Amino acid sequence: MISKASAIQHGQAMTNYATKNNRADIVKTNHLSEGLPPMGMWDEMVLHQSMFKQRYVKKPIELTSIRFELSPSEEEARNWNLDDWQRCLNEFIHEIDNISKVNHIGKRKGKSAISVKPTNIANSQYFAALHHDSKSGIPHLHLVVNRLDMDGNLNDVKFIGERAVMAAKAVNLHHGWKDAMDIRNQRIVEVTNACMNVLSSMSAFDWNVYTDRLRSKGYNIELIRDKTNQAKVHGYRFKFGRTTIKASELGVGRNLTASKIESTFHRLHPQAFPISQRSSAFVPNPTTEEGRDVAKPSGLSHPYNVVQPKGSPCFRKVLQVDGKHFNIQMLTIAYDAMNSCIKVPENGSASHNDIMNVAMLLFMGYLDAATSMSESCGGGGSPGSSWGRDKDEDDRDWARRCAMQANWLCKPIKRSRRR
Repeated sequence: MISKASAIQHGQAMTNYATKNNRADIVKTNHLSEGLPPMGMWDEMVLHQSMFKQRYVKKPIELTSIRFELSPSEEEARNWNLDDWQRCLNEFIHEIDNISKVNHIGKRKGKSAISVKPTNIANSQYFAALHHDSKSGIPHLHLVVNRLDMDGNLNDVKFIGERAVMAAKAVNLHHGWKDAMDIRNQRIVEVTNACMNVLSSMSAFDWNVYTDRLRSKGYNIELIRDKTNQAKVHGYRFKFGRTTIKASELGVGRNLTASKIESTFHRLHPQAFPISQRSSAFVPNPTTEEGRDVAKPSGLSHPYNVVQPKGSPCFRKVLQVDGKHFNIQMLTIAYDAMNSCIKVPENGSASHNDIMNVAMLLFMGYLDAATSMSESCGGGGSPGSSWGRDKDEDDRDWARRCAMQANWLCKPIKRSRRR
C-alpha cells in the first residue's frame, strides 16, 4: 500500500471530488451526522471550525482540511469489501496518529530525525470515499479530515506527506505486504534491463524504434517532445497505473536520459563509429598512411606507441585536424576501455564521436591537435605541461585517463559577462 497526504484550503472542491458528487462509496464517516450528502458533511466541518473562530482570530486557519489517499496494490485489495477497507483505514489512522518523529532528508543536515506534534485524526471529523474508476483499475481511498479536532485543537501538518508514507509502511509491515519503495526499486531494475536490451538489439538509434520495441514488451512509455520542434525529445517516462518512473531514475549515472541515451547506445555498439578497420597482423608505418603524410607529436618520437603483442587485435584510424592527418593505432582492448569512459556533456555541442577522437589524439600524444579539436566542439583548455603517460600505466588505464581528460576538454566553456 502507498499513501499520500497534504494540507489544503480547497476542502469544498475536494469533498466534491472525493465523493464523485455522491457517486463514490462512503466507507466511513467520523463525528459527522448520519445520512448527510457530501456538501452537508463539509458544511458540518465548517460549522465546527466557526465554533473556535475566536481562538484563531490572530492567526486564521488557511489550510482548513487534510486530504489523504490510500492505494493498496491489486493483489492486496483483491476481493475486499467495505468492511475490509474500513479496517485498513482504521489501521492507517492509528499508525499516523502515533508518529512523533519523522526521518527527513534536509538540504544542509542530510537525513535526521525531527520531532513533530502527533495528529489527532481519530478524534476529528472526517469521511472516507472509495474510488473504483481509476485509470489503473485499482480501487483507492480518499480521506478528507477537518484540521480542527473535536476539542478545537489544530491537527499539525508538518511533514504530513512523510508521515503518510511512514504510516503506510507500518501497515504493510503488519500484514507482510511488500513495501512500496521495494516494489518501485524492483520495477526500476526491470525497466532498466528492458531498455538496455532494446538498445543492444538496435542497429541504429531511433526514438520510434526504441519506443515501439518497449511498447511491444508491454511497457507504457511516453515521450516528452519539444513544443516547437517535435523531432526533438526532451525526456520520457514509464507509467504503471498511478505510478510514474522517469528516465532519470533508470540505469547508472542517468545514462538512459534523453540527453545521454545515444551515448549509451554507442558504448553498446562501438562498431557504429566510423572505424577504418581492425587488424591482427599489421601495424601501419607511423609516418605514412595510404600515401599521405601523417603528423608526428611535436618533439616526440611516438612515446605513446605500444609494441603490439603478436596476434593482438589492433585498431587503427587516420584523423584529419586543421588540414593535417594524424595516425591513430592502439590495441582493441584499449579502444574498448576508452570508449566505455566517454561521457557526452549536457547542453554541449560535442558528440560521442568528437570526444572519442580527442581521447585518441591524447592517447597518441598529439596534444595540439587534441586541444584544437576540443575547441572546435565548444570546449577548451589544454591537458597541461605535466600531461603524459605514467611509466607503470598499462594501455587500458592510459586509455581510460585519456577519455576522462577528453570529457573535461570537450565540456562547454562558461563565459562570464563583464559590465
